[in-house]
Amino acid sequence: MKRQILFVDDEPMVLRAMERGLRSARAEWDMRFAESGAQALELMAAQPCDVIVTDMRMPRMNGVALLKEVCRRHPATIRLVLSGHADQEMVAQCVGVAHQYLSKPCDTERLKLAVQNALAVAESSGDLATRSLVGSIDTLPSLPELYLQIIKALERESVSTQDLARIIQRDIAMTAKILKLVNSTYFGLRRAIETPAEAITYLGVETVKALVMVNGIFEQATAFRVPGFTLDDLWTHTLRVASGAFRITQLEHAEHALQEEAFVGGVLHDLGILILANAHPEAYGRVVQAVRGGALLLECERDAFQTSHPEVGAYLLGLWGIPAPIRDIVRHHHQPNGSGAAPSLPLLAVHAADLIAGHGLHPLFTPVLDPIQELGRSLDPARLEAWQSLLDVPDDQAGLWSAGH
Repeated sequence: MKRQILFVDDEPMVLRAMERGLRSARAEWDMRFAESGAQALELMAAQPCDVIVTDMRMPRMNGVALLKEVCRRHPATIRLVLSGHADQEMVAQCVGVAHQYLSKPCDTERLKLAVQNALAVAESSGDLATRSLVGSIDTLPSLPELYLQIIKALERESVSTQDLARIIQRDIAMTAKILKLVNSTYFGLRRAIETPAEAITYLGVETVKALVMVNGIFEQATAFRVPGFTLDDLWTHTLRVASGAFRITQLEHAEHALQEEAFVGGVLHDLGILILANAHPEAYGRVVQAVRGGALLLECERDAFQTSHPEVGAYLLGLWGIPAPIRDIVRHHHQPNGSGAAPSLPLLAVHAADLIAGHGLHPLFTPVLDPIQELGRSLDPARLEAWQSLLDVPDDQAGLWSAGH
């Protein structure tokens, strides 16, 4: 069955150029073209689409208004924006209703690749409930500006650690948090790291990018209105798991790319909890109460939302274009053998850190099953003992930082 793609632009010549440039996609896509927001909504009423790609500056109904209506009427539709440099103020208004931004001028190959990637993410989720729930949230966090600046800097051929450090240093809070993390007891360094450049060299660029990303996401989130559960609880757990996963891969003498993958996966593994608790505090409050009473977290989430935080987090990361290995960690961190393939070391490391290093911080993160027994399903006894010894650090040595400091 062909995928339904809708392109919206008030300039007919632009639409004709898109149609010509995307002729090679006709075998896999059923493409429709609308010259206004109103026409786009009429076409979608007759036949919903999988992906909508819209211009921002249009008369009567601009891209912001159109995507808000699409979000309300067709939440499972993936929403992409085409914007020019003059549209920055309008793009800012669109935060929360657009899943991705494409800058004009945008050649047809780049446009085609963006749509293909979006469709691949939707297909890999395989779950209409997840797509609809994420799509219906009109306050989705966007990738933070500092993260986008780092990505842009990395596109340069000769970017240096000092160049990246100068970007980080513009955010005093982020600088303090990175230095506090790298100097924490979890990493066991023999000397203090005093500058962002040193921290980037030690942690790696991908790790720092993940820290910047999740910090920006937390800053955008409103304070939870979930009784007995705070952003601080989630943030502390997140960084504790990330640090523990990083240390496991170091113990296993993994290459640095896998160490970074474990840390990034740990930072992002509970992103779905942030999304669900922030958007649906009352329903998530009932989840927290049920878990406190001994129920299983994923079962409670599925009862409340017909999906769970691993699926929600992995789907959102896919819409953002985050690489598949990280999405796999997020999707399978509770059940590392659930993908059908042998779990990677970074996935096992995040799973173990979640059960041991993140254990006991809050009832939501305390597994009902014995964590060591659970890990024994994936690890041989010698490795399990080594990992447990590594991660069983006293609470007074394990603190990282809180969301509000």
